Amino acid sequence: MATRTEIFRELMREYDMIRTEKAGELRQRKEALYTSIPRLAEIERSLALLGTKMARRMLMRGANPEEIVAELRLEQNALEMERQELLASKQFSPKLLELEYECAACQDTGFIGTERCLCLKKRLMDKMYDQSNVRKIIEMEHFDHFDFRYYSKEAWQNETKTPFENAQKIYARAIRFTEEFPKGEHLLLTGGTGLGKTFLCNCMAKELLEKGNMVLYLTSSQLFKKLEEQRFNKNNDDEEAKEWDQELLEADLLIIDDLGTEFSTVFTATELFRIVNDRILANKSMVISTNLSMEELMNSYSDRVTSRLFGEFILLHFYGEDIRLQKKFGK
Repeated sequence: MATRTEIFRELMREYDMIRTEKAGELRQRKEALYTSIPRLAEIERSLALLGTKMARRMLMRGANPEEIVAELRLEQNALEMERQELLASKQFSPKLLELEYECAACQDTGFIGTERCLCLKKRLMDKMYDQSNVRKIIEMEHFDHFDFRYYSKEAWQNETKTPFENAQKIYARAIRFTEEFPKGEHLLLTGGTGLGKTFLCNCMAKELLEKGNMVLYLTSSQLFKKLEEQRFNKNNDDEEAKEWDQELLEADLLIIDDLGTEFSTVFTATELFRIVNDRILANKSMVISTNLSMEELMNSYSDRVTSRLFGEFILLHFYGEDIRLQKKFGK
C-alpha cells in the first residue's frame, strides 16, 4: 500500500509523461504540416531566431533599443500573419501548431503558482479512493442506501430502544461526524456480525473522501500484516517504513474495521496502542468497528488500549437481527 509521499511522486511522474506525450504529438503535427506547407517550417525558424537577432542588434554600437524592438515586432507580426494565411489556405487550424494540454489552467504541471490545480486535486482524490481500499464498495454503500427496514421496531431484549430507533440514532451520529469533520472525534462501532457496522464505515469513508479528506481504511488483519512486514522484513526500505508510520498518523481519518479478527500477539497489542494513542494526541479522528463485546475487548487487549477506547471514543452499539441472514432467507 502506497504512502501519501509515494502517491504524490507517482502523480508527478504521470504529469511528466503527459507533457512528454503532448510534446511528441505537437512534433508529429508540425512535421505533417511542414510536409504539406514547407514555407511554414521557414517561418517557424525565423520566429525562433527573432530573440537572438534582437540580442545581437542590441549589442551594436549606437543601437536604439526602442527602434530595434519596434522593427522586430513588425517582422514578427508579418511572419505570424503569413503563417495564419498559409494555414487558412489549406483550411488548417492555427491551434495545430500549439501545444495542447489536458489541463490548460496548470499546463499539465499540477500547480498554478504554488497552489495545487483542481486537476491535481481530482487525481489525488482518485488515488485516495484506491488507497482507502473502498473504491468498489462505496459505489453502492453510502448514506443514501442505508436501509432501516432491516432493523426491527419491536422491543429488543433489555435495550431501552428498539433496533430501529437505535439504528436511526447511530445513523444520525455518523452523519454528524462527517458534517463536523475534522473535530478530532473518535467512533467505536460495536455489536454482532451483520448489523451494519462495516456498511456505516463505508458510508463515512465515501462522504469524507468526496470532501477531499485523506481516508485510510483497513481491516485489522490488513493493518497488522502490513506493520509486521514493515518491521520484520529485512528487505524493506527504512524510509518506506517511516512513510507508512507517518501515513497512519497523518491520514485525516483512519478506519480500522473488524478489530479482534487479527492474530493477537504482543506486537499487535503494542502497535494498536501506539497508533490509537498517537492519533489521539495528534487530534486525528479514528473509526474502529468490532464484533467483540466490551468484556471481550477488555480480555483481548491491555488496560492501556481499552482505557483509550472506552475513554476517548464515542460508543455506537448495534443490535438486532443479522441483516445478512435476513437478506439470505428473505425475511
